[in-house]
Amino acid sequence: MLLTAMATILFASAIDGVGTQDAPKHLHFYMHDGYTGPKPTAVQIVNGTGQPLKGSSGGARFGDTVVMDDLLTEGPTAASRVVGHAQGFYVTASQGDPAMLLAMNVLLTEGPYDGSSLTVMGRNNIAMKERELAVDGGTGVFRMATGYVLWKTASWRGRNAVLELDAYVYVSPAGAGA
Repeated sequence: MLLTAMATILFASAIDGVGTQDAPKHLHFYMHDGYTGPKPTAVQIVNGTGQPLKGSSGGARFGDTVVMDDLLTEGPTAASRVVGHAQGFYVTASQGDPAMLLAMNVLLTEGPYDGSSLTVMGRNNIAMKERELAVDGGTGVFRMATGYVLWKTASWRGRNAVLELDAYVYVSPAGAGA
């Protein structure tokens, strides 16, 4: 009887809060990944020695590693209002598809989420029209966040790309300080 009561209490505490998340917060912005120009925001720090990736014309190779501090803006042009930075790295981690492992912090610097961040990680196959990466956490307003980011290439010129990101972020009341 005592074991049944303890199991009931543990089960109840494990499901406490399930279903109480608010609707996801939707964030939309553009990420400017620039290898060229006077102030590049993406720098290759490791030259991969593996085979060239499909469709890369010999440029990108398996094992290439890039660190980034890309601007996030409201619109697709560099002149759009800056709302934050995407800081992290990506590694070409596929020996076939042009896909990479991406890990980044989305640091927001404007608006209601100023000072908060999201942690995003996942597989980015640049040959796909739309990719999905996971939101694995966050800070500030997004403490204990989960969710996903839909990721599209808005434009690509040479080695510079503008990416459109739609983040759908769930924050539990416990994470939000409720």
